[in-house]
Amino acid sequence: MAKSGGVLNRAGHTEAGCDLARLAGVEPAAVIVEILNEDGSMARRPDLEIFAQQHNLKIGTIADLIHYRTQHENTLERISECVFPTEFGDFRLYAYQDRNDNNLHLALVMGTVCGDEPILVRVHARNLLDDVFASKRSDGNISIRTAMQKIATEGRGVLVIIRQADSNKALIELIHRYQLEDHGVINTTTATEISDGRMTGTGARILADLGVHKMKVLGTQIKYVGLSGFDLEVAEHVG
Repeated sequence: MAKSGGVLNRAGHTEAGCDLARLAGVEPAAVIVEILNEDGSMARRPDLEIFAQQHNLKIGTIADLIHYRTQHENTLERISECVFPTEFGDFRLYAYQDRNDNNLHLALVMGTVCGDEPILVRVHARNLLDDVFASKRSDGNISIRTAMQKIATEGRGVLVIIRQADSNKALIELIHRYQLEDHGVINTTTATEISDGRMTGTGARILADLGVHKMKVLGTQIKYVGLSGFDLEVAEHVG
């Protein structure tokens, strides 16, 4: 099911299909079809461009859709900012409110982050058990404290905290997932796949608003969809 806010919340094909329908003024629902090559492999962008030419079809990317929506819509508002001294040094705290789901997200910024030089960046999905109790259940996850320390060592950087609406139901689901892990029903890889593509959605919009362009991403190397739609580029991943 498509996330509320479409590609500005999650840069996925499900959201893109519904966004296109909504922008066309019809019911925001879509049928997604996977196009295959003659050998049965999944058609990638170069294959799809040839296919579109052969069948006289228009073609667009998720990045195109993101770019269009960011130019014509403003669903994320910077509502406050202040100096924020910490044990790792002085940051500047920014608060953003998402009009789609009313969630409040935060960004900690140290130093000057705009310009062409790659900036150390961490987009962190808030997890109560990990962040408050220093849990190590989320294998490979970089803690907020570690991210702040690395940014302080670098002298500049951005830590974005994506907050979901707190609820008892969400917390119970998280603990239940850990219980399933104990019994080998779900592993860390599956848990990672379940989590949102936070970088290419709300996190990307916040980074773009702060003036970030090139990033040194603090975290696991994964493929991000639609980043160019936010005028963002990954220069490297750092552990």
